[in-house]
Amino acid sequence: MVKPIAIIGTLDTKGYEVAYLRDLIRSRGCPTWVIDPGVLGEPAIEADFPRQQVARAGGAELADLIAAGDKGRAIQTMIDGTRAIVVDLYAAGKLGGVLAVGGGQGTAIGTAAMQALPIGVPKVMVSTIASGRNLFEPYVGTSDVTLMHSVADILGLNTITRKIFANAAAAVVAMVEASEAVEESGRTVLGATMLGLTTPCVLHAKKRLEEWGYELVAFHPNGTGGRSMERLVDDGVIHGVLDLSTQELTGYVCHGLFDAGPDRLTAAGRQGIPQVVAPGGTDYIVLGPLSSLTAEQRCRPLIIHNPNITLVRTAKEEMAQVGHLMACRLNEARGPVAVLIPLRGFSYSDRPGHAFYDPEADAALIEALETHLDPKIELVKIDAHINDEAFADAAASKMHELMSAREITR
Repeated sequence: MVKPIAIIGTLDTKGYEVAYLRDLIRSRGCPTWVIDPGVLGEPAIEADFPRQQVARAGGAELADLIAAGDKGRAIQTMIDGTRAIVVDLYAAGKLGGVLAVGGGQGTAIGTAAMQALPIGVPKVMVSTIASGRNLFEPYVGTSDVTLMHSVADILGLNTITRKIFANAAAAVVAMVEASEAVEESGRTVLGATMLGLTTPCVLHAKKRLEEWGYELVAFHPNGTGGRSMERLVDDGVIHGVLDLSTQELTGYVCHGLFDAGPDRLTAAGRQGIPQVVAPGGTDYIVLGPLSSLTAEQRCRPLIIHNPNITLVRTAKEEMAQVGHLMACRLNEARGPVAVLIPLRGFSYSDRPGHAFYDPEADAALIEALETHLDPKIELVKIDAHINDEAFADAAASKMHELMSAREITR
């Protein structure tokens, strides 16, 4: 009998994706274990190992983690708990392999569990950060290359390489079979940008837009995600852009890890397709581990996102530069553009009582936009936080409005 495959994913934000993977694996005759290392939102599907059990396996109660409000501690607990569950399943002979899906947090959790398993046990991580400013970027770029570590150098067949090559061969055969079975939706495709700290906004906007018949493809703006979206715009695959998470502009200005380079926020304008833009996630810089920060950066408000990533609040002067850059790039657009400003905060942690709440710094970005944005571009201020449904509704409605007007004028 085939041993089950563990599927790791936060079921509040990746629940439907996990369900799809689970059903695909089961359709090929393989049982599954669904493990949910999520913390805050409601799970979209039922897990075999729910988050309460994962937290307990990591040495804490979920309710205590939520009450403490310490994101770094919560993530580490879920890493420890997921790893412990996976190791126990393997030791009991109840695990054939692991598949995980996620962004920065999901990747930290999933790969930590995978690394605890012996070499030869199949491990696949579907991650938004498999490419970016790291060693993978020259090899992955903006394509869907899957990298598998050979572990040993490639010099003949041996105990290690036979297992790795067997997994690689099985994976590519399965990929070819699956690719031939996937059908196009036939719907108008929109691109969107989504960070962990803007996820509620994009999820709600996605729901609204899908009700109007669009298909939304979200990209993680981690330096590669934004460039991938821009490439697909230039390729004609994406017909409108809901760019609500423009963190990569901050990365460019402040030399952060999530830097998409000098061409970010230009493809939609170059192709003349509608775009709705917001400063989501511009209020912080994505940097490496806490130990890698400068003394000045450590003095700023910061959040340990996971053991490998630290978020540092953007200063007032830097926010002004980001706003100026955003205006300059949007001013070149050949198509319709609307900029929406959430006056009550640009990310989950940019609100009263949270680490990145700094209305004065946010105001510097807004002022820069007002000063430098071409008057022909619509600038809308909304008295809401970016993750409020009111803002998400406004963004989705504006996207639909611009897309509908474009169809009428064609």
